[in-house]
Parts: sequence; structure tokens; C-alpha cells
Amino acid sequence: MNWKNTAENLGIVIVSALLGAGIGYFASTYSNKQSIELFTPTLLEAIQKETVKNEIDNKISIGKIKKSDSIKIVLSPQNNQKPINNFAKSNCVDISGLSDSRKRRIHRWLKK
Repeated sequence: MNWKNTAENLGIVIVSALLGAGIGYFASTYSNKQSIELFTPTLLEAIQKETVKNEIDNKISIGKIKKSDSIKIVLSPQNNQKPINNFAKSNCVDISGLSDSRKRRIHRWLKK
């Protein structure tokens, strides 16, 4: 084995790896600086414009409360979305030991 040739090749590999890493680092930082300079006026203009307002008011109105009454909570803006329960039909839980009324109650609950 020629140690001089091996050392020369290893030195070339190390120098080229360091040179490539340095060129990659400087190229990426330079491109980042240029992109920031290009987008700065657009970002400043977008910040100055007030286009979207995210305001949510939660109001709780409490009137006279009786034992059978409940509190009315008014949320603004109105949210008309209803929760959806998606269950994969599988036999994970054994309900064979339950009474018929409880089985019917579970089936009604799963159909909603």
C-alpha cells in the first residue's frame, strides 16, 4: 500500500468537503439575505393594512334563575357547526352482558 498516495487522496477529500460546505453555507446565507430584502416592502405594507379582524365576544346573560331553569350563554359570532362522531364499527366492546334497555340506549346513541 502506498501511504503517500493514500494520504494525498484523503487530504484532497477533506479539503473538497470543507470547501463544499463553506460554499454551501455562504450561498444559503446570501440567498436568505436577498429574499429578506425582496420581501421586506411587501411585509411592511401587509402589516400596515388591517384587512382581517379576529374578534370574538362571549357574553353571558343571566336572568332570574329558577330551580328548573338553565343559564343562557350567547356566543358571538354564532357557531352553527355540529360535532360529528365517526366511529369505526368494530366489536371492541362486548355488550352481550348488558340488559336489553341498555343495549337499545347504546344503539340509539351510536346512530346519532
